[in-house]
Amino acid sequence: MATLTLRASKGSPLTNNEVDANFTNLNTDKYESGSNASFGTISGTTVTVTSVATTGSLNVGGSRTSSTSATITAAANQGVKLPDCAAGLEILVLNDTANNIKIYPTTGEAIDGGSANAPVDLSPATSVKLVGVSATKWNRLSPVIIYNSSGTRVN
Repeated sequence: MATLTLRASKGSPLTNNEVDANFTNLNTDKYESGSNASFGTISGTTVTVTSVATTGSLNVGGSRTSSTSATITAAANQGVKLPDCAAGLEILVLNDTANNIKIYPTTGEAIDGGSANAPVDLSPATSVKLVGVSATKWNRLSPVIIYNSSGTRVN
């Protein structure tokens, strides 16, 4: 942080040298595009970020633990309701049952260009990742299916 001499703190007018020193200190401490900026340190185990905007790469190290809700129960041909959509929001739904379930968007929202409020089906023992592409639309991402050398699906 730049060290400045303030007239109010000094109690008298600044000299020409003090004014020049203020500008020199501001110029030295300014951030310029392309600089490697450090704006502080994040520590601890929980970090909450509301918004991050970057025009370049954003690299985050370590691991991420997402919120889970493992206690949702849906009867055969029943379903779960997604939270309110937002662009960039990601949801993973795992159907760890022997029944088809339906995934419903929040009222007024849609999945994959379907009608508002229309559900999509999720087969037993499968999962789907949904990504919010706007405030009212979810898109399903196609899963990458991996097989071992014997032809057995491993995911």
